[in-house]
Amino acid sequence: MSSTALPLFERETFRKAPMPALLTLSILFHLIVLVILPIMSRLLQKTKKFERPKTFQLVASPFKPAPARKVPVREDARKQWKPQEEKQARPKTAPDRAAPRKKHEAQKSQDAARPIREDLDELASILDEIPAPAQVAAVGNFKYHWYLNNVSQKLERYWKPTTENRSLKVVVSFTIKQDGSITEPSIATSSGNGTLDNLALRAVRLAAPFGKLPPGFEGNQLDLNCTLIPTRK
Repeated sequence: MSSTALPLFERETFRKAPMPALLTLSILFHLIVLVILPIMSRLLQKTKKFERPKTFQLVASPFKPAPARKVPVREDARKQWKPQEEKQARPKTAPDRAAPRKKHEAQKSQDAARPIREDLDELASILDEIPAPAQVAAVGNFKYHWYLNNVSQKLERYWKPTTENRSLKVVVSFTIKQDGSITEPSIATSSGNGTLDNLALRAVRLAAPFGKLPPGFEGNQLDLNCTLIPTRK
């Protein structure tokens, strides 16, 4: 009876114990285990002191260095040996690789220019064979050829024949006055074609007036014979 009654008494006392007391006991237990015990274990451990390694001092050697020995040199060996002058290395010139390429390009350009020159020469020869459409000649001694060239160039602008026949030609005569105006043109030599003759007279009338006569010219008028050929240059 006594053995069974004791556990029942303990259970009743445990149930009657207050909750705040239990919480306080658990907190104290955790503080002892988690905080106080680790701090005590670290304090009890002995710290190791740092010791410097032992050093050794070098001591000078008591022995003296051996004196330098003189090696005898023969006089004939001194005469035979002479310092040779170092030859200065001349810089090697690198081969100009661009020279053959330039030569090839120049030759190529010359070969390309040959057909053009030949064509131009042939064209110039053809143009030389073609007579000028308007050829102007002064009556008497007239040394101002540039003035005659201007007259012929102006006539060529208005000379537009209907046909192209180099065997035909019309000679028109007229006089240029001091101020560049002209007298009525006339047919000096007919072409045999009335249409060409009329076109020649028309070209002279449209081209006038021409420029004033040159200042060095002594006369007051200039007589001209203009040959018009039905061709185009």
